[in-house]
Amino acid sequence: MDWRPHPKQEIALLSDCYETLYGGARGGGKTDAGMAKILYWKDHPLFRALVIRKNYTDLKDWRDRAMRMYYSSGVKSSEGDMTFPGGAKVVLGHLKDANAYIKYMGHEYQYILLEELTHIPSEELYLKLISSCRSTIPDLKPQVFATSNPGGAGHKWVKARFIDGKPKMKPFLDPESGRTRMYIPATVDDNPTLMENDPDYVKFLESLPPDLKAQWRFGSWADQKIKGAI
Repeated sequence: MDWRPHPKQEIALLSDCYETLYGGARGGGKTDAGMAKILYWKDHPLFRALVIRKNYTDLKDWRDRAMRMYYSSGVKSSEGDMTFPGGAKVVLGHLKDANAYIKYMGHEYQYILLEELTHIPSEELYLKLISSCRSTIPDLKPQVFATSNPGGAGHKWVKARFIDGKPKMKPFLDPESGRTRMYIPATVDDNPTLMENDPDYVKFLESLPPDLKAQWRFGSWADQKIKGAI
């Protein structure tokens, strides 16, 4: 698959923050950005990535798309996990319940990708999971990469952690952890591939009711009474 990042995606790929949140509106290319970042380390034999959604079955589409993107790299898949020829591995997982994070305790993942972060209901569960994002390998810096739309069970804590009072497109320092975070907003306008190939999707977003349009078309994080954005 011949894939090239658009400008916002490239900023996300180059982020070296410990936590990066990419997305906002629908159609901004967030899923491709998250999976493409794995390719930076595909030749490192010790690299380990963990890809998470709330429900494991929801990762089927991600896995299918990733296999197409990674095909030319010679990736192999077994029981849902992926292995590159050089030894780098990608593990697929879930946070379906409050204790799901336990299965990742004691593991070391230099990259954790969380698809649809606002589906994770609490910040505590998120923090328990990313405690496994660490590295004992000097040339593998640990990073968390999350994608999300506004809305969903975790809307408020994600907004508080990444959006409220925080700069956009600029790393900021968490005074308690000493680690950096960044929010990169993106809309369908930042994804010309989608706009060119499916212009009717943009028309669909423009036709939505006002509150839903604000979230899905423009990526508004205002606390509207809309739930379940995906």
